[in-house]
Amino acid sequence: MFEFAGMVPRMWWALVFAAVILIGITKSGFGSGVGLMIVPIAAIALDHVPGRSAEMALGLLLPLLIFGDFLAVWQYRNLFFGGPARQVLLRLLPGTAVGVALGGGLLWLAQHQANLVGALMRIEIGIESISLVSLHWWQQWRGARRHLLPEPWRSHLTGGFAAVSSTLAHAAGPIIAMYLLPLKLDRQLYVGTCAVYFFILNTAKLPAYWASGQFGHFEPAFTLKLLPLVLAGAIFGKWINRRLNDQLFTKIVYAVTFALGWYILADGILSLYGKHIA
Repeated sequence: MFEFAGMVPRMWWALVFAAVILIGITKSGFGSGVGLMIVPIAAIALDHVPGRSAEMALGLLLPLLIFGDFLAVWQYRNLFFGGPARQVLLRLLPGTAVGVALGGGLLWLAQHQANLVGALMRIEIGIESISLVSLHWWQQWRGARRHLLPEPWRSHLTGGFAAVSSTLAHAAGPIIAMYLLPLKLDRQLYVGTCAVYFFILNTAKLPAYWASGQFGHFEPAFTLKLLPLVLAGAIFGKWINRRLNDQLFTKIVYAVTFALGWYILADGILSLYGKHIA
């Protein structure tokens, strides 16, 4: 299926495959907030493969992410055409449209400073993820009621910031998780809502990625070979989701978002010095 050129350790290909499988698992099993490691894992692994590079990660992963979104939309198609999910999506879309345009502009302007922009974005997302989850846990411990930013500002700001973060680094998961979790949606409705939102968002990013040259190394045949791995991950992710109860699901998403917040914060800081967490 794939050629392992030269003396390249097979573990680097294994890491690429693991990142692609993780797309399906997170999209169909947990929705958002738990897939932050996909881009760093793929970038690190591709940098060790002859003929590939870390710069390929964003462009390579976007079609795979869209495919993962499509699979999740299909799996949860009966859950989000009415009721709260539809209202959530309608509130998020105006800010998201602005965010995609802004993120696309930044990506185009910062083609030679993409690493710096991405590092700063990861630092911000890490701090936000840690802070919001910590606040949730503190309020839960104290029995205090959480006061959310009033609508429509909460939706507009969330959609805008999520779109910018997603465009620059495929890193909007924690932002959407922190928006949806307080709504206490059923876990399948939560995942279905994430699926539709990210399908719209990731598809809207295609023109910006094309204009900024992110598809300069795009190889359709290589991407097609990876699609079955996304499908396998989606099947496994749906299997996991069916076996969790809502309370456990929520705890897992909060805990993983908190842990990955520290991860992406550290990775962003190290990236400023030209290093990455392996």
